[in-house]
Amino acid sequence: MLDGTIVETYKTAAGLMKAYRVGGASTALLIGGTEAREVRTYVVVSEYADEPLMSDQLASEFGIVVEDPARGLWKPKGESVIRSSER
Repeated sequence: MLDGTIVETYKTAAGLMKAYRVGGASTALLIGGTEAREVRTYVVVSEYADEPLMSDQLASEFGIVVEDPARGLWKPKGESVIRSSER
């Protein structure tokens, strides 16, 4: 296990689930042609998650406006171009 890793157990509808929270990560929103701003954050790894998720706090920090969550459509705050999430 990595130094600074915290193991947490959560009660869910399916039962107990372990999650590993690792501090010291650096995250950046990369949009073609713009300079990325890095944000210090935690990475949380679930036993059962099979896709990456972004917290509402991190989305807010990056200024992401969600246009259509089911279709993965979003835009940076203050911009008019709607973007599509990469698969």
